[in-house]
Amino acid sequence: MSRTAEFFLFKNKSVSLVISSLFIAIPAFSQTSENCPSAEADVIHQAPPVFKDEQLEQINISADKTRSDSQGASTFKGHVVIEKHQLRITADKASYHPDTEDINIDGNVHVDTTNMAINADLGRISKAKQSSSFESVEFQVGKNNMRGKAESITADKKNSTELNSTSITSCSLDDPDWRLDADSINLNHEEEYGSAKNVVLRFMEVPFLYIPYMEFPIGDRRRSGLLVPEIGYSSSRGGEFTVPWYWNIAPNHDAILAPHYMNRRGTQLDTQYRFLTENSHGQMDAAYLNEDKITDESRHQFQYQQHTRFTSNLNMDIDVKDVSDTEYFDDFSNNLSTSSTTHLNRDLKINYSRPYWHSHLLAQTYETLDTSIAITDRPYRRLPQINIQGDQPITDSGLAFTLDTEWVTFDHEDGSVLTGSRFQFKPGLHWLAEGSFWFIDPAIKFSHTAYEVDDSNGIKQNIADRNLSISSLDAGLFFERALDSGLIQTLEPRIYYLNAPYRDQSLLPNFDTQLSIFSTSLLFRDNRFNGGDRIGDANQITLALSSRLISSDSGNEYFRASIGQISYFKDRRVSLSDTVEQDPTSDLIAELAINLDKWNISASTQWDKQNNRSERGNFLLHYQSDAKHIFNLGFRNDRSINDEIRQTDLSFMTPINNEFSAFGRWNYSLENDRDIEVIGGLSYDSCCWSVQLMAQRRLNYNSNEEYNNAFMVQLVLKELGSISGNKVSDTLKHAILGYNEEQE
Repeated sequence: MSRTAEFFLFKNKSVSLVISSLFIAIPAFSQTSENCPSAEADVIHQAPPVFKDEQLEQINISADKTRSDSQGASTFKGHVVIEKHQLRITADKASYHPDTEDINIDGNVHVDTTNMAINADLGRISKAKQSSSFESVEFQVGKNNMRGKAESITADKKNSTELNSTSITSCSLDDPDWRLDADSINLNHEEEYGSAKNVVLRFMEVPFLYIPYMEFPIGDRRRSGLLVPEIGYSSSRGGEFTVPWYWNIAPNHDAILAPHYMNRRGTQLDTQYRFLTENSHGQMDAAYLNEDKITDESRHQFQYQQHTRFTSNLNMDIDVKDVSDTEYFDDFSNNLSTSSTTHLNRDLKINYSRPYWHSHLLAQTYETLDTSIAITDRPYRRLPQINIQGDQPITDSGLAFTLDTEWVTFDHEDGSVLTGSRFQFKPGLHWLAEGSFWFIDPAIKFSHTAYEVDDSNGIKQNIADRNLSISSLDAGLFFERALDSGLIQTLEPRIYYLNAPYRDQSLLPNFDTQLSIFSTSLLFRDNRFNGGDRIGDANQITLALSSRLISSDSGNEYFRASIGQISYFKDRRVSLSDTVEQDPTSDLIAELAINLDKWNISASTQWDKQNNRSERGNFLLHYQSDAKHIFNLGFRNDRSINDEIRQTDLSFMTPINNEFSAFGRWNYSLENDRDIEVIGGLSYDSCCWSVQLMAQRRLNYNSNEEYNNAFMVQLVLKELGSISGNKVSDTLKHAILGYNEEQE
């Protein structure tokens, strides 16, 4: 009998349901690799057909030869193809029995669903049992590299699938470097979870982990259960082992409880709680060690963060941090930026915004970790601060009203210092006029400041109000020319004049004011101080010049250079140390940025002409062609502070061959002639697994031990994830500019 296209008997709805129940899902694991060519796949997945709406219940079958007997039984041989909406089955032979309405499939059986492919020796679709089953199976998940073997796969109309004597891997099935074996796996597609019994994880044929029973998600629904354990070593903590347990409290609440064993310190409980509501989201992280084996004291860390959006204009942020002692981060952190923290911020901030206006209410305190900072020098608490800022246009001509007003109450942990409140009211006007190649923006402000201050005995101090006006004029030109290369070169001169009269402010308290770090932005600010306790006297003019190279097609900026300096017409008498600044000019500020395809260079310097040296400077060379070719070279110097800083910073990641890569970082203090942080390691990346070995030597800022040495291992079984935690990748994200493990 010739090849046929469709048989009406397969339109039976119950048989159709059984076939469509073969939609088998496997969890969408992470860490997909592109190192395995698709040609190496053990089972080839091809997308099944998609039928039109009126054909969704239709089943098509074709074969080289067909035969039917008088009782209605049919046999199909040679290139048998059975197709339904989002399902295709091919085989050498198939038969249909009308009394049981079963379909038997035999010989080189292949099944394609929307998300996986199956090879099997034989299969059966049974109406009586409302199930479909296949034996001696190899399968491939269509959207990633997960594949496996099973003695049998059975799916039923209850939307569940069972795999018996199963082995799963992302490696080749012939000789996998790793595999997950299980006596049985059951997938509940309706509830989007799976369960497995007697699970053994093997790596290089060595049993790595045994779990008698486990459950896991196969969709977006989260379920409680164990997460990947973490291992590591550091000189401050010794050998470490963490076993996180994920608790799915509710659809919008979850938590992680992680016992953390450290053989030098003891067992600490690490916890994390997250929540999400219609208007809020937040996270709480806490760690508690009952008795540190070294210090014989309890140790803890706590952080709570929350963002709440009440309306489109009104929101609230909470950020609270706490640690048990000043050495906590040195002892328990692998992150250099965290371990060098000097103050922990605790604040609650309510923000309200409207077009042209912004206001906030802030309550803020600090915990000082650096014990070398004297109590009297530690920051004040703001309990509370109310601030309103606005820039409201008055007319369409560019005239605008500005306002910056604040009321804040200051408190301090040292009872011997002045405390009290400060009120500042600063209205103003400015008029921005601009054309195609120019702008001019004159402005005038009036500043009124009043204090209510108590001394250590609670006696009010009589402090006179401060009143003064501030006027400024900002203007600039913009020239451009087209180059033969297709680039546009700009030349942008700018001039800024500032005038503020001198007022004696030596009797005013200093709650929160510091001299601003000199930078390009300070060239065009109306106060050289940060904070409201000092307003600098000024009669000065800033001259600056910038030039850029811009692509005329894309608008990308390839080159930018700027230089600027302030010339003073009068000495500056307002200061924090009762000194008069008499230099006729400021330091020279220059910045340079080059952005090419793979190269980025940025440099800045604050040049002290009087001493003919760089007072402050930064340099960074960054190269990155892809995730595995990274090079950074940086230099930083700062002579404007008591402890001079001169540091070099070198970091890189480079392939050695197709599988091996090397990475490292060397952050060095030239001033103190010592290492700040040294990292070195190797990464091996194969078709289906990778491993990173990392050694770290990090300077301790508060601990008695000068350095903390650590060794970390991160083993990733691709499509399954890391089985030793993420400490290596988390550390490298902070240490190497451009590092991103997700791109590897």
